[in-house]
Amino acid sequence: MTATKAAKRYGIEEHGKRTTRSTDVYLPKEGKEEVALCTKCGAAAWEKRWFFDEAEKAKLTAVHAVTEITCPSCQRMKDNNPAGVVTFSGDYLLQHENLILNAIKNVEAKTRTKNPLARIMEIKQDGSVLTVNTTDEKLAEKLGREIYKSHHGKLNFQWSEDESFVRVNWSR
Repeated sequence: MTATKAAKRYGIEEHGKRTTRSTDVYLPKEGKEEVALCTKCGAAAWEKRWFFDEAEKAKLTAVHAVTEITCPSCQRMKDNNPAGVVTFSGDYLLQHENLILNAIKNVEAKTRTKNPLARIMEIKQDGSVLTVNTTDEKLAEKLGREIYKSHHGKLNFQWSEDESFVRVNWSR
């Protein structure tokens, strides 16, 4: 097997280095030895994993040193730099506004149990257009897919090639 085939097969760049999994500038590149606690939302991080579980947080803080930081989601909110923008539009939205808003909040709550960094930054409504900004591009994608699955309509995704950003448009 040639070096070119091995690089493609195993996801290794030239010179034998591993490719980066995420291009998100808000996520730290390396795990820290100590436990990190977000001063704004209370999320904890250890070995590149974020969580809200109080029991696990108490166990880790008892054993490891603690550093206070701002988590990537809170930093995105502070910078007003969403990773996803979801736009819901159409007359159907006005007729079923409460159902759609409840579904959005339920999807966020369910997603947040698995990924504490996936949050809704802001929900704005201007007439028959509802815009939701998220801190995670996968959450934005999931919101669009969930509303499309339950209310049909037209769904469109626009991914950025350079950075972790998605624009989702749903209309009916």
